[in-house]
Amino acid sequence: MVRGFSRTNEVDAFRTSVALYGDIEADLTDKFLLGLAVRFENYSDFGSTVNGKLTTRYKISNDWTFRAAASNGFRAPSLHQLNFSSTSTIFVDGEAFEVGVFNNESRPAQLLGIPQLKQEESTNFSGGFTGRIPSANLSITIDVYIIDLKDRVVLTGQFKGGNDTPQEQEISRLLQAANASRAAFFANAIDSRTSGIDVVVTHKAKLGAGSLSTSLAATFAQTTLEEVNTSSVLEGLEDTYFDRTSQVFLESAVPRTKINLTLNYKLNNLTVFFRNVYFGAVDEATNNVANDQEFAGKTVTDLSLGYQFNERLSFTVGANNLLDIYPDLNIEANQSSGRFLYSRRSQQFGANGRYAFARLSFTL
Repeated sequence: MVRGFSRTNEVDAFRTSVALYGDIEADLTDKFLLGLAVRFENYSDFGSTVNGKLTTRYKISNDWTFRAAASNGFRAPSLHQLNFSSTSTIFVDGEAFEVGVFNNESRPAQLLGIPQLKQEESTNFSGGFTGRIPSANLSITIDVYIIDLKDRVVLTGQFKGGNDTPQEQEISRLLQAANASRAAFFANAIDSRTSGIDVVVTHKAKLGAGSLSTSLAATFAQTTLEEVNTSSVLEGLEDTYFDRTSQVFLESAVPRTKINLTLNYKLNNLTVFFRNVYFGAVDEATNNVANDQEFAGKTVTDLSLGYQFNERLSFTVGANNLLDIYPDLNIEANQSSGRFLYSRRSQQFGANGRYAFARLSFTL
C-alpha cells in the first residue's frame, strides 16, 4: 500500500497578483483624528477586490484616548488549498483510517457536490481605550473586537463510500484507487464570528534599591460557528461536511482565556524575571460524545536570574515551566491504546514539562 504523495498528486500551479494601497490620516480637530485606507488588488485567478479601513481616535483628556476601527477583508484561497492532495493515516477516536485529501477539481469532489473554492470575506469592528494614571504609575489598555468571517475555508469532515447507491459505489472505487478509505476536501464550509476583549495593565515602581516593572495582560476570546454552507447535493450531510470534531477545533480546542503576569526586577547588574501564564480550559476534539473531555485550566511559571558583568558579557540561568506542570491526561478512550497520553488535537500548552537552561551571552 502506498501512502503520502505519488506522481498523481503532482501539480504545477501558480498565480499572480497586483495591488495598490493608499491611506490618508488627518487631525480634524485638536482632539479628533480620522484615517482612511483603501486597497485594490487583482488576482489572476480570483478577479479584483477593493477593501477599506476607517479608523478614528479621540483624546478624552491628556491621559485618556478612545480609538475605534472598522474594515472589510478579502482572502483568496491559498494555492495548496486549491491544489493539494495526498493520502495519510489519521486516527479518529483511536481508530486508524487512510484518509485522502482531494482537491476540488477531483472526481470525488464532483460526486459529493463540493463546490469550487472562492474567496473568504470578513468584516471587522474594534474599539477601546488607552490611558494612564500618572499618580499610580499605571498604564491601561482595553480593546474589544468582533470579526465576522464569511465562506471560511476549512478542511471538511471525512466522507466515505458504500454499497447502497451507484454514487457511493463509485466513491468507494475512487477511494480504493487512492489507497484511502475516507475522503476530505478544502471547502468554503462555514461562517464564523470571533469576539473578544484584550486588557493590558503595566506598572513601574521603585522597590528597595532597585526597580520593578509589572505587566498584566489578559485575553478573553470566543469563536462561534454561525452557519454551515452546504450545497443541495450535501443537504442532510452537514454533520460530515463540518463535523463535530471540526466544530470543537473552531470553538474550544484552544484556550479562550489567557492571562499573563510578568515581573521584572532590576538591581544594579542583577535582573530577576518572573512570569505566570494561565491557560484556560480546552475541550477534546472528538466526534464521539462518549469521549468528550475537558482539560482544566493550568498556570505555567517561568523564572530566570541574570547578571550583567559588563557591556559585552552577561549570564542567565533559569527554567521555563519551573513547577513542571503538564496538561491533564487523556481519558483511556482517547489514548489510542496508550499511544497518546496527552491530547494531540486540543492545543493548550506543551507537554514537555520543565526546561532548565543556562545562557552566556557575549556581544562583539
